[in-house]
Amino acid sequence: MLKLILLIFPLICAGTDLKPWFGNDYEAEFRATILYQNYSSLATPDKNYKRNDNDTFSTLSAAYPFKRYSGEFEATAAHTKHQSCCWDNYRFTGRYKWFDDIRDQFSLVTSITIQEPMTRALNDVSSFHHGHLEGEFCLSYGKKYGYPCSSDYIYRWWNVLGVGSADQGSLWYRAEGTWECNIWDIHRFRVFGHILWGAGGNDLNPYDFHGYGSIRHRSADVGVRYEYRIPGWGSLNFQYAHRVYASNFPQQTNLLMFQYYYPFGSQVHTNY
Repeated sequence: MLKLILLIFPLICAGTDLKPWFGNDYEAEFRATILYQNYSSLATPDKNYKRNDNDTFSTLSAAYPFKRYSGEFEATAAHTKHQSCCWDNYRFTGRYKWFDDIRDQFSLVTSITIQEPMTRALNDVSSFHHGHLEGEFCLSYGKKYGYPCSSDYIYRWWNVLGVGSADQGSLWYRAEGTWECNIWDIHRFRVFGHILWGAGGNDLNPYDFHGYGSIRHRSADVGVRYEYRIPGWGSLNFQYAHRVYASNFPQQTNLLMFQYYYPFGSQVHTNY
């Protein structure tokens, strides 16, 4: 029954919301995300391990912004070669807004994410985890450009810088860059790039793998995203990303994401 529920009812591996903007104050937000991942080999310095993987990660997320604060809880299930419709991880993210580009020159938000992956997820090369308990600090900043005296934006950009640590292994670093345009507040188009950099000293060995904490992993993804907003019903998001560089990591990876987003409150969601 649990496997059936996880398959039918999608539960982030697509990523925690780290934009330097929040939704409307005191308006709970719900996200249901499905991420499909496909790759055929693992990139290591000495050889490429052939491995035909087709993985699915499903996430349920609930967030609540209030004034300068925002909290988000996520639960993710995975279906991979190593995990058969099992819970993968739970995470909580707290964010604080230091500057808002409505009143300031730019928006600046810091966040702390605490994540607890299952042991089977830690031992799964398809699931990105470093230890049994993980923490990540991120700083995001960006700016919106729009019409005078209007809360809508025409386009906006933001960057994310992050550093993470776990109860085992070494630090990892994150860098993200995104540009997005907004058409009639109904269609939104996004291009982005993500970089992950692990400070471990070991090479990836898929036959003796216990997480990426000790691995010297590198990866770079680029992608596009389309969002269609339905007045009164939230929005639908479609995203595709491709891994253009990998070392000690799954390579030439294709990532397809589908997400449904719904705010419990007003029909006009100006900041999201």
